[in-house]
Amino acid sequence: MKTLSRLTIAALVLFLLSGCSTPSQRIDASGAQFNRYSAVEKRLIRSGQIAVGFDEDQVRMALGEPSHIKSDTNSNGTRYIWEYHALQPDYNIFNSVSVSTRGGGVGAGIGVGGTPTRSKLTKRIVFERSNQRVSDFQSFE
Repeated sequence: MKTLSRLTIAALVLFLLSGCSTPSQRIDASGAQFNRYSAVEKRLIRSGQIAVGFDEDQVRMALGEPSHIKSDTNSNGTRYIWEYHALQPDYNIFNSVSVSTRGGGVGAGIGVGGTPTRSKLTKRIVFERSNQRVSDFQSFE
């Protein structure tokens, strides 16, 4: 049973890591599209940053896929809100002491465990529906 649990955890970690990509990897995957951008836009995307006026493709190249997409409608129209979340580990410290009466042995152990159970909002990007461009963004890092 312990082997199955370790294999399951290892598979989950590999799955989570495979979903992460860098701006360089996303730029390479975009092909010629990246080459059409201005020098300033290219510099921002390479450094994982965005600017007001970026389109969805530019934001995806710089930041990757959003964690959540929401829509909001007000008197000014509809806007789309992309949110980026980062998993935060929840650490646990535990100890164990064991005494054996047959062999006269004593054992003790201390362990630390961590699981990514909480997420923290790191970025919020607002796109206006009318032009599908970034109109506002916030970073919470």
